[in-house]
Amino acid sequence: MSARPFRLSRRHRVVLYGLFALLFASGFSWWLADEAEEEAGRAVAWAETLKPWALRVHGAVAMAFLVTLGTVLPLHAQKAWPSRINRRTGILLASWFGLQALTGYGLLYLGKQVARDWAGQIHVTLGLLSALVLAGHVLWGKRSMRRRNASSPVTAGG
Repeated sequence: MSARPFRLSRRHRVVLYGLFALLFASGFSWWLADEAEEEAGRAVAWAETLKPWALRVHGAVAMAFLVTLGTVLPLHAQKAWPSRINRRTGILLASWFGLQALTGYGLLYLGKQVARDWAGQIHVTLGLLSALVLAGHVLWGKRSMRRRNASSPVTAGG
């Protein structure tokens, strides 16, 4: 068995992490602009200019990210599942991004302001922590694979 049987291809990782970085940056930019206006108690020129563009980028990239994330299931998660390696953080990560998608949808389509406010708070909080959850899954997986490979006997000629 290869040392990294569940690892995504380099191209797949670049696309997935690149989209994630754009998603995070656009969401974080919108959040900073919104917080600046909240702090000022009024419209702030740079924030008013940034917010619509940040949301447009965020929405477009979110769709691309979700499609790319969907390709992770057969190429990574399904292969890794039987090994039980990093299963808990994988479930956490999939649930995390699922809740992000659900609350993002809620921000667009929930009619009641109270529900939209709750969806927004959850979406922003999870979004700000999402880089840590993704990094945790990746790093924990690398650690688990190192430990697994260190405990596997080395065979002659292999």
